[in-house]
Amino acid sequence: MIDQNSGDVVRITDSPVQTEVLGRTLGAVLQRGDVLALDGDLGAGKTVLVRGLAEGTGADPLSVHSPTFVLHRVYGGTRITLHHLDCYRLGDGADLDALDVDRLAEDGALAVEWASYAPGLDVFHPIRIHIDVVDNTHRRITLHDLPPHLAAALAQ
Repeated sequence: MIDQNSGDVVRITDSPVQTEVLGRTLGAVLQRGDVLALDGDLGAGKTVLVRGLAEGTGADPLSVHSPTFVLHRVYGGTRITLHHLDCYRLGDGADLDALDVDRLAEDGALAVEWASYAPGLDVFHPIRIHIDVVDNTHRRITLHDLPPHLAAALAQ
């Protein structure tokens, strides 16, 4: 569904499997330089969505784990490399300079959990994805600022 007022794409999923399917759809068309800024409460499904993204790139979805304690994980897909970052432990105002995000974006696509903690990501014009917990099983996933290749994948 497209929100007619904002142009945002909104999906409601009713299981982690559906959230992964949405991620897989996006991951199949990710391009180098795509930066996905993921936000939502603890347990909302950010890592579940990244698991689908990784599978869509051709990486092993079982290798996906939250990078909360290591900050950065790399999933070498058969189509594109996916860099998975997590800003939670860095806190508000997180400085990602040490992670050399410019180089990572040249190498592949990035999925950044707790992206609202890292205002420096704005220079990459990220695709903003917010996951809201509706109830125990349902999630409302709102995608902002979708480039044409991702919007087209969701329109199918």
